[in-house]
Amino acid sequence: MYALPAALDYAPHDIERFVELSIRRGSPLQSIGKSSEDLRVALGGALLGAAGKTLPRGEAIRLLGKFLQGAGSWIAAEPEALLDAAESIGLAAAREDGSIEVLVEPRPGVTAERLAAEVEAAEVILSERRARMRMELQTRNRSANSGLPPADPALDRRFMEQALEAAREAAKAGEVPVGALLVSEDGEVLACASNRTLRDGDPTAHAEILALRGGARRRGNHRLTGTTLYVTLEPCPMCAGAIAEARCRRIVYGAADARRGALEGALRLFDLPGVNHRPRIEGGLLEAECRAELIRFFEARRRTGASDEDPHDD
Repeated sequence: MYALPAALDYAPHDIERFVELSIRRGSPLQSIGKSSEDLRVALGGALLGAAGKTLPRGEAIRLLGKFLQGAGSWIAAEPEALLDAAESIGLAAAREDGSIEVLVEPRPGVTAERLAAEVEAAEVILSERRARMRMELQTRNRSANSGLPPADPALDRRFMEQALEAAREAAKAGEVPVGALLVSEDGEVLACASNRTLRDGDPTAHAEILALRGGARRRGNHRLTGTTLYVTLEPCPMCAGAIAEARCRRIVYGAADARRGALEGALRLFDLPGVNHRPRIEGGLLEAECRAELIRFFEARRRTGASDEDPHDD
């Protein structure tokens, strides 16, 4: 005769542990399963909404899918995998008719609604903490750069015009018109470059990367402290990462890039915890001229039937 195993207890301290685990965004079951207790807590929380019930397998999978979109969104798994794992550790059992018996027995007051509410509250607290950290980092950034000597607007304009001329040369060669100029603290031009991804067959050959490489060769040092990098388009995440490694003192860019910019656009790389270099960032210099070059380039491509790609894709 078919007999069900005893239901398994789910207590308030299990909810507390579930909330702690939820901070680990994108955790796969394999990672959670390194601790059998954490796996029980995670899967038990997933089944709280059907505790003590018998459900058709499809309904159980639907319930787990809803869980993964809500309180369990931190778990990187498919609903079927959750159900299989729950069966393997005895939190659920398949009956002879194919239905699923949920063997989670919550203590009084322990509900799926309470679990979801506590996870949501923890996410709000975490979000507020991250916002405070960003503000502290931005304050530290401003403080670190406050001692830098004032910029010379006339020099900045002259150097950006040179970067813009490099961008125009790239456009003539069929490359996206982005130019970059690396200048020392003494006003010496260390390197000038433009996009060469097509000509070099190199996805990393953005103008900024090439200018940093040229400056490093010129100095014989991978650290470019004290330098200013002028670039006609706000750098992408790859280039911003390279700037952090090079330790440029100051970044001046022309056109903002809301889609891919990693300084002040889609991402603020230098405000992230763990990024320990914070250059002075100044955007909008000759912005209209820099943007006009990009617009002309892509309009010409559309007229000739070429695809209209993102500036950083070439």
